Amino acid sequence: MKKFLALIAVLAIILFGLLEIVLPKVLTGVLKDQVSEITAAQETDLEVNSSPYAKIAFGEIDGLHCSTGAGRIGDLDVRSMSLDGEKIMLDIPEILFPSQDLSSHEHANKILRSAGKLELKGVVGEDDLKSFLERKVDKLQNLEIKMTAQEITASANLKILGRNADVDLAGIIIADEGDLYFRMTRLNVKNALLRHVQLDKFFGDLKITDRVNLPLNLKFDSVELRDGEALVVAVYDKK
Repeated sequence: MKKFLALIAVLAIILFGLLEIVLPKVLTGVLKDQVSEITAAQETDLEVNSSPYAKIAFGEIDGLHCSTGAGRIGDLDVRSMSLDGEKIMLDIPEILFPSQDLSSHEHANKILRSAGKLELKGVVGEDDLKSFLERKVDKLQNLEIKMTAQEITASANLKILGRNADVDLAGIIIADEGDLYFRMTRLNVKNALLRHVQLDKFFGDLKITDRVNLPLNLKFDSVELRDGEALVVAVYDKK
């Protein structure tokens, strides 16, 4: 009888260790790798907490904080990111035994069952926006970007009808219905043929990235322009 009770005690200690120490650490490591993959970030720090801590083994996380270095939100490069969440429920079988033939975003969406709160913040620098515009707008040369708390201004050279032209534009970054846009407020083109033409009225919003490119059922919610950078915020859509 004593041997049986001792065996039960040993098994209970092993089970406690698995639930309280081993499995939560394994899950935290897997989540960290998942965040790194969906954000294309090279440096990622992740902290999760629950009370009791063993709840993590069952997919219940009271709080989560993650910070990264340079990465990507949708189609936009960012210099840093942070992810904060509360009352998160995860699909443990999907974490440990992931479904086959799913993209990283699809896998992340399947892992997250629900969240009371989830907020992703990304800092977009002038160089990040410059790279985006160079990819989206062909034949731009010598592009220069300036970001302030009021607006974003840019100047560049391009060829029109075989002649060099000077372009200057201004705009802001906005979140609209979950998507992220560059809203142009001024666009002027000047060259020897066209002289000086104001084209403001002929251009609308340039979509930076669609909410469908965001993981974890996030949608773009707000943008704060700052000197030299912009803070882009995406939040969890509970619908």
